[in-house]
Amino acid sequence: MKKVLFVLALVLILGLLPGLSGAADYSVKKPATLTWVAGGVGGGWYVQAGGIARMIAEQEPNLVIKVVPGGGVVNPVRVSKHKDDLGWGITFVDKMALKGLAPVYKKPNPDVRSLGGIFGIYHIHALGAADSGVTTMAQLADKIKAGEKIRVAAPMKGTSDLPLMKTILGFYGISFKDIEKAGGKVFNAVYADMVNLYKDKHVDFVFTHLGLPGAAITEMTVSRDSRLISLSDACIDYLNKELGTLSRDSGRSLIPKGTYKGQEKDIPTVVSAGELIINKEVPDNIAYTIIKIICENTDELYKINPANKNFLPETGWKNVALPLHPGAEQYYRDAGFLK
Repeated sequence: MKKVLFVLALVLILGLLPGLSGAADYSVKKPATLTWVAGGVGGGWYVQAGGIARMIAEQEPNLVIKVVPGGGVVNPVRVSKHKDDLGWGITFVDKMALKGLAPVYKKPNPDVRSLGGIFGIYHIHALGAADSGVTTMAQLADKIKAGEKIRVAAPMKGTSDLPLMKTILGFYGISFKDIEKAGGKVFNAVYADMVNLYKDKHVDFVFTHLGLPGAAITEMTVSRDSRLISLSDACIDYLNKELGTLSRDSGRSLIPKGTYKGQEKDIPTVVSAGELIINKEVPDNIAYTIIKIICENTDELYKINPANKNFLPETGWKNVALPLHPGAEQYYRDAGFLK
């Protein structure tokens, strides 16, 4: 009888003590203040972060998150150096920051991790005049290799979009320098100026990195008979491996038919995504709680910003470019999303 009572008492104790029962306690018991580096004050990223920060505070009063201005290129550096605790990131930029890839970064930023994605998606748009006859990037590469003179508008120097486009061209064995060597021209311009360059026929090809539908592309396709240029499956797979852009099995690596005037079919392309990044030293229970609140309050999340509708809790762990923070990984496992 004494043995039976002892066993019953032991079972009760194990059930009451999380550490002994095997179920870790990830609750936030002490007040904590974090900073979230977003975008420019008043911009989409800034407002979006503010809305999510308020949602988190409502669900967990011990967590106070202050939103501070930032930008896509600086955010992973600030988070890695723990100048800020978490922030917005873009997959390919975050991967470049982690590795320290030139020309954007001079050295690696090893302490940045991911909480999840997708928060917004951004498509490479390669647009060409219809009379060029080019419908694939391989065809354009062949023209350049054959020494044809082409005129291209490309992203500005110093932006993260330019090395992304250079990586794509490199996959096809060409470069912007090759275009110039063949007697062609490369205009590095902001997207607003690209519109005028294309409309006025100073260029016949344009490379941009925009959400759908891109206003600049819409204006260009209205002004001239145009065709979107498709990228190969192999190119999309290569960018996914090297820079963490979305994989083809995400179902997002395309511009759906009908997005632009005259577009009668889906156009395969490279697509990057927004992700929520965090410093690796942020305690596991805090990372766990943040992503738990986000995943369990999607109705409110989607109301904050339509871009948040790209985030699905069951795949939030998957479409990221950085290693998951251990706290986030544990949540996805506990929720049954990550096996």
